[in-house]
Parts: sequence; C-alpha cells; structure tokens
Amino acid sequence: MPAYASVYGHTENAANILAGRLVERGVRVRMFDTSVTPASYIVANAFRCSHLVLASTTYNAGIFVTMENLIHDIVNHNLCNRRIALMENGSWAPTSGKLMREALSGLKGTEFINDTITLKSALKENQLETLDALADAIAADICPQTAVSLPASEATADTVLPVDDGAFRKMTYGVEVLTTRVDGKDYGCIINTACQVASGNPKKLTISVIKKNHTCDMVAKAGKFNISLLTEEAPYALFEHFGFQSGRDVDKFADRQDDPRTLNEIRYIAEYTNAVLSCEVIDVRDLDTQVLYIANVVEAKVLSSGKPCTYAYYHAHIKPKKNPAPEQKEGYVCKVCGYFHEGAELPDDFTCPLCNHGKEDFEHVVPVVQKKQKGYVCTICGHFEPCEGELPDDYTCPLCNHGKDAFEPAEQ
Repeated sequence: MPAYASVYGHTENAANILAGRLVERGVRVRMFDTSVTPASYIVANAFRCSHLVLASTTYNAGIFVTMENLIHDIVNHNLCNRRIALMENGSWAPTSGKLMREALSGLKGTEFINDTITLKSALKENQLETLDALADAIAADICPQTAVSLPASEATADTVLPVDDGAFRKMTYGVEVLTTRVDGKDYGCIINTACQVASGNPKKLTISVIKKNHTCDMVAKAGKFNISLLTEEAPYALFEHFGFQSGRDVDKFADRQDDPRTLNEIRYIAEYTNAVLSCEVIDVRDLDTQVLYIANVVEAKVLSSGKPCTYAYYHAHIKPKKNPAPEQKEGYVCKVCGYFHEGAELPDDFTCPLCNHGKEDFEHVVPVVQKKQKGYVCTICGHFEPCEGELPDDYTCPLCNHGKDAFEPAEQ
C-alpha cells in the first residue's frame, strides 16, 4: 500500500513509478494521496495490507503535515507486524525519512524494507534502479512466484533432456494431476487447465491453479512442476485422493512411495496416465481466484496409448451420479401405521394388512406435479442454466468457462 504526501508533484511521481513497478511484478496496489484521502480511511486499508510504502516530502525540517497525521494515527492504532518501505524528499536537507522511521520503529513486529530512498527534489534517472530493487524486494515477499530468480533445474545447462512430441498430441481439454516438490516434500492436486501455448523450442504451456489449493503455493515456491495426463481408465478414487483433500492437512504421497520421478525429482502418476510433462515456470499472472503459470517444457514422454480423460468424460462416466428422487405415486396412506396402498381408488371394505384399520383411517395422497424448468445444459461440465429464451451471445459457463456454443436446450 503506497501512500504519499507531495507538494510540487515530484514525490507523487516517484510513488507512481514505484506503484507501476509493483504492478508489473504481480503485486496488487492500493495507492493513496494523504492530502486528499482522510487518514482514517488509509489506516483502515493499512490493516488489510502486509506491506506499506510511505513517501513524504520534508516540510519545515519535519514530515509533511498530512503524512505526519497519518503516521500519528498508525502509531496510535498500534499497527503491528508490517513491512514498511520509506521514501523522503527535500531540496537541501531531507529529514522526513528519519523522522518517519523513528515514529514507526516502536510498533511491534515492524520491519523496514531496504534503506530509505532519498530524493533531492525530483527523481533522478540513476535512481530508477533503486525503485526496481525495492519493487523486487516487496514482490519477493508478496508474490514469491514472480521473483526474478526462480529455482534452477537440477539438470545442467548442457544437459539435453528428451521431449517426445507425441506427448503433446495427448493433450485435450482434459483432467490432469499437477505435482511439485518443495523442501523434500511432494504435493499434488487435480486440475483441468493444462494447455500448450507455443510450439517453439522449448515448447511452452500454461496451467491455471485455484489459489485455495495448497499445491498452487508450492508451485510458486518450487518454480517447477509435472503434469500427468490422465486416461479414461482413471478411477474415481484417484480424483478423490488428489482432488477432495488438501495438502495442508494430509500428505497425499504418504502411501504412494512407488510413484516414479522425472529428472527434476518431482513425482508423477504413472498408472492411468498416457503422458507426463516436466515444466519450469517462466512467468506468472494473478487471475484473482486463480494463478496462471506460464512454463517451458523441459522433459516430456508418452507412457501409454490410453484415451485422454476429458472433463466431459469425467462428469459423464467417472463421477458418481446422484440417485434420482423416488417416483411419487397416487394412493392411500394409513394414518395409524403408515402403510401405503397404491391406486386411485380404495375399496370400501379395505383393511390395512398391517394394523387391520379400515378405509376411514386412510388418507388419499396425490403427488404434486412439478413443472419442468426450461434452460440450457453445458455439454462439457453438465451445468444447467435456467433460461426461457436464448442465452446471451457473450454467456460463459460459471463452472468450466465455455461459451454459448457448448450449451444445448434442456429441461429439468
């Protein structure tokens, strides 16, 4: 969260440049001008942010008034455990940085990022590297997956690893097991987003991983991963194991020590898999609910000739179906014991075969006929969208993100 106090616009300019550098590195930025935004609002946002950047011009050998008020409020609200970067400005004797540091140092758990950046009036071109270094330091904390230096492959630069082109012909809009390894521990989860995006050398692919998945964080730390392309023979138990429990709670490979590893030392699923691809992350994009990883394929091999398990096949043939609701029928139910006699008529001399009560103790039951709802069903994932008319041309499925052309009319 950058907040700045500027008089002639030079401090504001430096803060804007730093904010741009942070955004380029995948950091979400909330920026405030202390001369415009009330301090109470900025403090409220500071409680939502792990990192603060405070930039102030020097005014009468002190901190500019609006920034001084903000720091006063931050201290009095006892904002703890924050990482803070400071930037000061002053034409001949900048002191605001020193004073801000002294005021904030008493807060518990406060850590300062790098040295205070000092501007003499306007930002100089040779100071851009200093802003880049600060942006790198903040991004390394908040978005470790965007750090410039990703973990190097254990193979040397001269090592030529096999990449079988046939592995790419196995790729569909399918279902895969994503695996990675951090600090000697293996992690994995189910995804359905692997996609080849470039056919050069090396080939490139992307994966999108839900942020809530623990494996998403582990891929960010490792900077490398494997993709096991599942076949139609994959049992539902495999999806349950890797998809319906979290690596935060269980070790998914505790009972899978026989799963082999590729040359990057990451495990892959050899059974029910037709190909495995080993990848190294080269870029990352924040997609709000998901993280998009762009990666080089450094090793790939075909494992079997099994048909790829598509997302549609999984829902149609692997995922268990819900038991249909029992059909309701017209009849008579005994109010004494609950016995049900099917039929539109009940004879006058009828007696309950369970409790021997007569017709007068039976209640006529007529099932409620529910009108079917018209709409459209996604042929990919099975999502039903109620709709009386036509789906909008720009409609996308909320589950699998396919467009209108993947839907067909249906009633439920």
